[in-house]
Amino acid sequence: MVIIIKRYILLALILSIQCGGANGTSREYSPLPPFKDVVGPSTPVAADDVPPPPYCVYPPPPTKPALPAPLPPTPASPGDSPPSIAPAGNPPTPAQAGAPPPSIAPGTGSPPTATTTPPAPGAREAGVWCVANPTVASAVAQTAMDYACASGADCDMVAAPGAPCFLPDTLMAHASYAFNSYWQRTKVAGGTCDFAGAAMLITKDPSYDGCRYVYM
Repeated sequence: MVIIIKRYILLALILSIQCGGANGTSREYSPLPPFKDVVGPSTPVAADDVPPPPYCVYPPPPTKPALPAPLPPTPASPGDSPPSIAPAGNPPTPAQAGAPPPSIAPGTGSPPTATTTPPAPGAREAGVWCVANPTVASAVAQTAMDYACASGADCDMVAAPGAPCFLPDTLMAHASYAFNSYWQRTKVAGGTCDFAGAAMLITKDPSYDGCRYVYM
């Protein structure tokens, strides 16, 4: 039923359109103005009225000022002495008046040389020796002496009774000879007189009677 009603309505609309066309009546539409793709005023702008571009205009560089004329030299006044110019460094000091010249031996042409006095017969040459430190414990001195005797020291001089340096028969006396014998032989190669604090250096020759402490 609904479909039939819709069909009648559609038919009535078609008939009304056809009747209107037949009567000569039609709808009129107002014409639209033509589209213009122009932005801004419609009147052209004269070329003279266009403002100049905003360019950066710098002032002209200043002109170089003229140099003043040099002053004429000032004439020297009569009687003025020229300024003295001191040489660089300290000037040599002249010899004082009355100082005697260095003495020169006659016939040699050269000053005399100093002569050294030879040592007296029997005097010992100054040197350094390595001996035992009397403040260390006996166990430390014994261990150090054993090391020195095993490392090249001449311990035969204190090894047994009758040896040249056996007397006095004490640990410090025997250790002193062993330390000095080792150090004198190894000091050139870098050996030191230390022995873990059991030895020290002295400048007085510890030799006595028939026991001579070697010095190299």
